[in-house]
Amino acid sequence: MPKSYVAFKWSVYALATLLLFALQSVVLNHVRALGVTPFIYPMLPALVAMYEGQEKGSIFALVLGIVCDLLFYGPFEGFFAIAFVILALLSAAVAKNLRSTGFLGGVFIAALALLLTGLMRVAVQALTGGPYIEIVAWTAAVEAAVSLPAVAAALPVYRAIHRKCAVDY
Repeated sequence: MPKSYVAFKWSVYALATLLLFALQSVVLNHVRALGVTPFIYPMLPALVAMYEGQEKGSIFALVLGIVCDLLFYGPFEGFFAIAFVILALLSAAVAKNLRSTGFLGGVFIAALALLLTGLMRVAVQALTGGPYIEIVAWTAAVEAAVSLPAVAAALPVYRAIHRKCAVDY
């Protein structure tokens, strides 16, 4: 595959991701359900890995995780980079075994990513001896539930990029 094609394809993915970051910042940060704001970032690397596979999806996830670690507060430094790479690997593996990577497959992968990110937060809380495990678990579950509808915005964007940039060389 020519280097210019690869650069173009991943530039389009980066631009789409920036637009989804804007959706989070401009719209979703002002939405509250049961006291929790939607948090769509964990589903983004999972959806890209669903289409691009483990290797490319993991690289995208690592870069996105580093960006999120620089922008947001996580349970520890590097949490998002580690979590997103794990999500990308799992998502690509699950997507291989799905019959369809259409809308329902994307919803399943996004839900898996959101729930696993919440479970990782709970695990960090439990391993550090934090006293708020139940609160973190409840917040993670509600956050996953209120974030999942955003897959309707993210999935078509990434799917269109994957389809338009899929060229056989």
